[in-house]
Amino acid sequence: MESLVIPVETVTPLLLGGAYLGGEPELRPPSLRGALRFWFRAILGASLGNDLQRIARAESEIFGSTQQAGLLIVRMRVDGKLEAKQFSLFLHSKPEAKSKGFPPGQRFEICLISPYSSALEQAKKALQLLSYVGGLGRRSRRGFGSIQIVDSPMSIQASQPDNLAEVLQQRLQEILPNKSPQLSLVPKFPCLHPQWSQVRVCCQKFNKWEEAISYVMQKAHEYKNPALGWAPLQTDAGRQASPVHFHVAKLASEGYALVLTIMLSEINPSLQTQANREKLVQFLACFEGAEVWGFRDVPERWPTDKT
Repeated sequence: MESLVIPVETVTPLLLGGAYLGGEPELRPPSLRGALRFWFRAILGASLGNDLQRIARAESEIFGSTQQAGLLIVRMRVDGKLEAKQFSLFLHSKPEAKSKGFPPGQRFEICLISPYSSALEQAKKALQLLSYVGGLGRRSRRGFGSIQIVDSPMSIQASQPDNLAEVLQQRLQEILPNKSPQLSLVPKFPCLHPQWSQVRVCCQKFNKWEEAISYVMQKAHEYKNPALGWAPLQTDAGRQASPVHFHVAKLASEGYALVLTIMLSEINPSLQTQANREKLVQFLACFEGAEVWGFRDVPERWPTDKT
């Protein structure tokens, strides 16, 4: 067996539910495994497009399926016990709505284990994406659950947003394929295909992580539309995950920057006529910055074109 041990630190509150509803948060490998699987699939989409059969085979080989065991073991370990606190879920409007999680500055280790170095390398790339542009746990698409790799060659050290953009662009070039097939159809799932995705480092700098997340949530509220995700209270109503992911990056010179990732894909048919592309465009305009991957402008064909 080969293994890779990666130390990480929480940048924003990590809201990972435990075994019991409403109980203490826990570092649970299944949660991390699911997040790694999501970002691995995003990488596959960049090289395989909408070839769902090949993507499913490659994903199952590493992470397993109901028919086969995967090649990867995921573990999380901590020296001692992580502190847990209550955090507001909606910093911009409803401070009383809270959830328990692990505060910023908490450290733990992620262990990736596999009998094959190739599988370990693929899992490492997924973890890098998770720590550079994604998040873990509840509300991760709005900036919660941002983690950073520390004390490792994979760490990103940047003093300002423009420095972060330069380093992140280099790392993405190492992780993502150099060439992607043309994909005229809207992707069937969120992926980092350069025609249908974008990674942007926002130029605005924040003094506190709370300010960064509050700004994101306020703007999302102002431009509320199924194009930005939709989660109605009625369980039988149409739901749509947001195509926009926000990662809060801690800068070396103090302060925080936002990394914005857009992955456009087919939208819930029941919401397609309500999804307003211009709302998404206006929302993204609130986050000026440097594009380090993907398209420059939201494709005109999204979200309705399937021809």
